[in-house]
Amino acid sequence: MTVWDQWHKTHPKPGEAKCPEHKRVPTALHGQGTRWQVRYRDEKGHQRKRNFEKKADADRFDATRRADEPRGEWIDPKLGLTRFEAYAATWLASRLHKPGTSTTYTAHLKKHIYPIFGLVPLVTIRPTAVQKWVKDLNAKGLGPRTVETIYVIFSSIMRGAVRDGMIRRSPCIDIRLPDADKTTIRLLTPAQVMALYRAIRPEYAPLILLGAAAGLRQGEAFGVALDRIDFVEGMLTVNQQVVIVDRRPTLAVPKTRASIRDVPLPELLSDALARHIEKYAPEDVLFRTGQDNLIRRDYFNARVLKPAILAAGVPADMTFHDLRHTFASTALAEGVPISEVSCWLGHESITTTVDLYGHLVPEASGRVRDALDSAYAAALLLDT
Repeated sequence: MTVWDQWHKTHPKPGEAKCPEHKRVPTALHGQGTRWQVRYRDEKGHQRKRNFEKKADADRFDATRRADEPRGEWIDPKLGLTRFEAYAATWLASRLHKPGTSTTYTAHLKKHIYPIFGLVPLVTIRPTAVQKWVKDLNAKGLGPRTVETIYVIFSSIMRGAVRDGMIRRSPCIDIRLPDADKTTIRLLTPAQVMALYRAIRPEYAPLILLGAAAGLRQGEAFGVALDRIDFVEGMLTVNQQVVIVDRRPTLAVPKTRASIRDVPLPELLSDALARHIEKYAPEDVLFRTGQDNLIRRDYFNARVLKPAILAAGVPADMTFHDLRHTFASTALAEGVPISEVSCWLGHESITTTVDLYGHLVPEASGRVRDALDSAYAAALLLDT
């Protein structure tokens, strides 16, 4: 028996007096607290118990447990009472995230997730509450992609709770996210790139060409080091980047395997890097601040890049990433296969490259028509 009547003895001694109300031998707890108790063992074999006011509720709980347990589907309700913040800390500590990713996750949890769900028991979080939270994030002015990032963190934690047997199902069901804006691609002409190169502070000038002539991401450009450059072969190895960890810039490996790559060095970039090395004699990383620190993105964009943009007369809203877009569009315009461009950009899938830049491939439709006409020309002659 697993449902116990705490108010009455299961095995009374002969002659013991019965209570007038229930006609059974009372225990010391008679009339105090909840009457019915379900006793069971958890997945680790530990004795557990749960109390109920009504026997019907106790029987229902016990029946559900007995039915689900053999199938491995039974979940101890007490686990679901774990607060979101407590489980999230355990989940985050178990992940194999890179330092920069962990910093981002921790920041989003503290700022956007814990204030709403931190003290809420996992089992009580409902899809409607999640949908309202997403809507509120969007109403605060956060961009669609930022909202998506925050939501992905939250939903990953809830999936972990399901996997760990804390809850039966995730509340992240049919949650609609704000529509993401299509990536705006600002392309610079070669003349504009060179104008920006000449306008920026000399100690940082090659960074412009690392973006526009090699397609590096900003953090990758900040992490370029002496031993990664092969001037003889004209190649640059990209296998580290500058990220922010605990509010300090530090070197880390790129986020994906595809981002670790070798890219060709055009002559103008090779010459610019050689002159920079000769003038500034860096010991390892080529570009640092005046205090010999690694470069922070926010510092560079506000104090170095923005003044150069204004001085060069290029579009005022351009970003460093637009130099990467410029690299891709220039290479495609010159007939470089999109598969090679994808490899040099460090994209995990060529689909990403096609989605972003496929429309920039010159005369693609014309080449397809010519190729098919040529392929079927012989067969058409047989019909004449």
